[in-house]
Amino acid sequence: MPDVFFNTAESIIFMFYTYRAICAKKSRWIDQSPKSMQKASIYYHSALSINLLLLMSMGISMSAKAQQSNPVFMEAPAVASKWIAPQVATELTAEVMITAHSPAQPIAAFIKEWDAPLESGKHAYTQGRMAVEVRPADSAVSYGLNWRYDYMMRFNQETANLYWQYKNSQIPNKDQVYPIYLEAKHNERIGANIGFTQQIIPNWQLSAYANFWKGLHALEGDAVGTLTSQAALEGKTIRNIDRLNSIKTDLNYYYDEPALGEEDLNWYPDKPAGYGYSVDIKLAGQVTDKTALMIRGYDVLGRMHWQDMPSTEYILDYDVNRRPNNETRGQLDTNNIIQTLPWRVEGSLTHQLTNKWQLGTHAQANDIETLYQLSAGYQLDNASLPMPIVITGLIEPQTQALGLAIDSKYGGVKFLTDDIDAEKAKRSEISLYGRYSW
Repeated sequence: MPDVFFNTAESIIFMFYTYRAICAKKSRWIDQSPKSMQKASIYYHSALSINLLLLMSMGISMSAKAQQSNPVFMEAPAVASKWIAPQVATELTAEVMITAHSPAQPIAAFIKEWDAPLESGKHAYTQGRMAVEVRPADSAVSYGLNWRYDYMMRFNQETANLYWQYKNSQIPNKDQVYPIYLEAKHNERIGANIGFTQQIIPNWQLSAYANFWKGLHALEGDAVGTLTSQAALEGKTIRNIDRLNSIKTDLNYYYDEPALGEEDLNWYPDKPAGYGYSVDIKLAGQVTDKTALMIRGYDVLGRMHWQDMPSTEYILDYDVNRRPNNETRGQLDTNNIIQTLPWRVEGSLTHQLTNKWQLGTHAQANDIETLYQLSAGYQLDNASLPMPIVITGLIEPQTQALGLAIDSKYGGVKFLTDDIDAEKAKRSEISLYGRYSW
């Protein structure tokens, strides 16, 4: 998925060939002349995108997490006192979650070749987290280690059409104006947290977690403007540059590693240092004796502070009818950046119909979209089983995804997808979790 931001920028810029740089010690300005355009073509390479693509591929191979639905009959007992949540023993919990959604293309095609038929879609995202938490016996305080990954993209349909045509060598058969809009935000981080849980009213608990982060990777940027293509005769082979009538687009992004060929300008900035914070909040309780509610927010008010973050600014300005026809320019620089972390909210409302059956409704939201799920669960407690387990079926009407969850006292797994064939899935989630007490 990260590859798409760089490759879309490449498909826009590639059409007009090369540039040359006038460099200063701290800041570099890029100037482009007709003479330099005739000498070479731009080559773009993204080492960062490869690393992120590998991470994404690992996540997809695991698939992604279905919204967690804690069965009412599997919940922890009521709070032990007015101030301290129940904890008769020290408890260790661990969780892994990865989720992805790409309406325009199957996830596998989106992060690779865009070779599937283009569907309507204006966003794509991947979010993941891993967490290990310890809560001592009879304590309201918990301690944990975390890893989180966010990659969010927004774009308009015209930009998706342009990129799909470029990747599939589809030459425009008429003059056409493409409004360009592409926005990407990425952050990967590790950290530690301290949490506090308290009963606010009988059968209701509020937990708050303060997270402290060290940044691993970051990228944030956008491309906004217009591109006008020329008509081409059917069967005629033309260069990319000859497809253009004009382009006027601003492309700006900051990053921990250069990703659009800046090394060709002898730009080798030091990796920036990033530190940050965020707050997680969890509210859980009983609406009635048989109905439970859980809401959890991740990275509320999250910020990352990056020192000497490299940035690139291109002003792409080309007109075939103008002399000089290419006046592209740009700047390379470093600045202190405050990056807002993507937030995420998950919630579930479950109702116990009988001792065996429960129904639930679930929601999850982030910066880009809100999705809803419906569930039906059945408890198996046969004597042949070492412990009771709950099997839950899920459906996500907006994406037509189906899921299955298996929960027990010591852990579980949840899986959700809109297509069992990973090469065709546009929606995918998986989670694994476990807990152990002593």
